[in-house]
Amino acid sequence: MTLVHEFRDYLEFWSKHMIRVEQDKLYPEISIDNVPNSAALRGSMYLARILYGASKACGTMQTKKYLPLADKALRELAEFRNPKGGYYWARANNKEWVHDAENVCMAQAFVLYGLVEYALMHPSPEVEELIKEQFNFIQSVLREEGGTAYLDGFDAKWEKSDQMTRSFGTHFHVLEALVKYKQYKEVPGLKETIVKLIRLVIDKFIDPDHFDCIHRFGESWELMPNEIWAGHNAECSWVLCEAALETGHEELIEETRNLAILMMDRVITFGLDKNKGGYFNVLYHEGSRDKSKGWWQQAEAVLGLLNAYEITGQNRYKKLAMEQIFFIRDKFICPEGEWYTEVNNDGKPVIGLPKVSFWKSMYHTVRYYDYVINRLDP
Repeated sequence: MTLVHEFRDYLEFWSKHMIRVEQDKLYPEISIDNVPNSAALRGSMYLARILYGASKACGTMQTKKYLPLADKALRELAEFRNPKGGYYWARANNKEWVHDAENVCMAQAFVLYGLVEYALMHPSPEVEELIKEQFNFIQSVLREEGGTAYLDGFDAKWEKSDQMTRSFGTHFHVLEALVKYKQYKEVPGLKETIVKLIRLVIDKFIDPDHFDCIHRFGESWELMPNEIWAGHNAECSWVLCEAALETGHEELIEETRNLAILMMDRVITFGLDKNKGGYFNVLYHEGSRDKSKGWWQQAEAVLGLLNAYEITGQNRYKKLAMEQIFFIRDKFICPEGEWYTEVNNDGKPVIGLPKVSFWKSMYHTVRYYDYVINRLDP
């Protein structure tokens, strides 16, 4: 099976199993046995990732077949618009809004990311207006006045609390969304904003001694409790390179490439399961204590390794990437399409975890297929 066939099966799963036909809506969750759960929490980030994934799939596969998925995600996302600006975090089955002060700002980045990807595939004045509104909201409300950094901790009316923080997730995914926006259209000052944000991510959110991502600070940049994640290290390593390349800033391109190798070497050293394959996520300086392997870390490891290979030309990175691609195919791909959420240390799916859920929709997987199919197709 090629990656193209693998991706097609994945997309067919979404088209066949994730649409609630009688209501023309997307299910928010489906079990490992393909039983949908329409009562599960529905989130703006979940929908924005479907909007991105279905739109990107149309471009990767050169078809409009998956446009209905994107259209449904866009229509449902509109229901999440907050009258105070931006989008609510989540909605329970009883229609009550659910707020998450630590993560709602990150969701705003994914909304912009999804809207722009949709516009790249299916432009319209209406979507263009939504993009402008979301971009302006992020830059005027979430970004501190006169600065480069963003804040987390707002309430549902976007008022500051007494526990404001600064997270890697918000900064990193805002960066990703801004790069996507720049690819869509030239906006005055956007290139310079991206350069400054790359610089901030490097200077504040990457440990200069161990090259690990730091996840959260207080408002005054005091370090908060932190875990080291191989998944974020790998993801950050290649996304920073792509962002720097988009700016054309030669010194920044060189710096991010050098940093990417240091970050991926650390992921290989402390995250790779040298006996059974795949990558553990939570790392310690002596290695990992994880007992299972999650889907998104496996995908990001491949992209980080292929990026390292492109930078250095060293075959060891490509060899590790190919081994990881086949590990994913062997252990994570479900018979009907989609990926298992986790496998245990014996490579068996962790029973009880849904196949699609609030945090697991069409983002890491679609981006994985798009990236790898455009570079190789084993």
